Amino acid sequence: MSEAKCKALKKIAKCLELSNSANINEAAQAIKMAQSLMKKYGLDQDDIDFIKMGKTTSKTILPTSINESILRIIRGINTRFGVECVLTNFKGLKKAEFIGDADRAIFAAFAFDIVYREMNEHIGQFRSSFTGSGMPQTELTRRIQSFTFGWLEGALEKLPNITPDGDVNKKIKDYIDSQFKNIDRETFKQQLRDVMKGITDDYKKGIKKGQQISVNRPVSGSKEPKLLG
Repeated sequence: MSEAKCKALKKIAKCLELSNSANINEAAQAIKMAQSLMKKYGLDQDDIDFIKMGKTTSKTILPTSINESILRIIRGINTRFGVECVLTNFKGLKKAEFIGDADRAIFAAFAFDIVYREMNEHIGQFRSSFTGSGMPQTELTRRIQSFTFGWLEGALEKLPNITPDGDVNKKIKDYIDSQFKNIDRETFKQQLRDVMKGITDDYKKGIKKGQQISVNRPVSGSKEPKLLG
């Protein structure tokens, strides 16, 4: 690699460091600057494709044991945004890190935080509706689970469907392999296939509630992203 190319990549790397900012708009601006530098220094397409890949960590702190609902959110966001999620350790707990085209990764993490927050709020309201009913715990658990799966079905349908460009799956895999080690993706995929059990009529109620969610792309220039429920 030429000296000029090395210098260009160092400048771009500094921009990409800023793209990990907790401020979504700062991160987006850093990505745009990096892409501008790529064009300026005439990097070839392979360089550009790789360096445009990025990872963004959601703000949500997850439990160590990842349940089926969380896995379903992740699967839906992976599919709709053309990204892949890696669960990373955070002070004994977990965080979801979304990997793909840098702009998509930022939006995916933003969407995850909204969906996870709204899901928990609506499940809490549904659970509270049975207070004092005397319903057996096993039946209550079954109905809440069914409502939750329905809610997720409705909410994930409302997410934007951003069609990935080119061979995005290979690019993501190459990026993950370069950034992470010892990730058991096959076990994770198997867990994703084990969702959707114990459906009741509450599933339809959940769908209607979930369809009320709204996820808007962060707008450049705004101070903080607005989370819409």
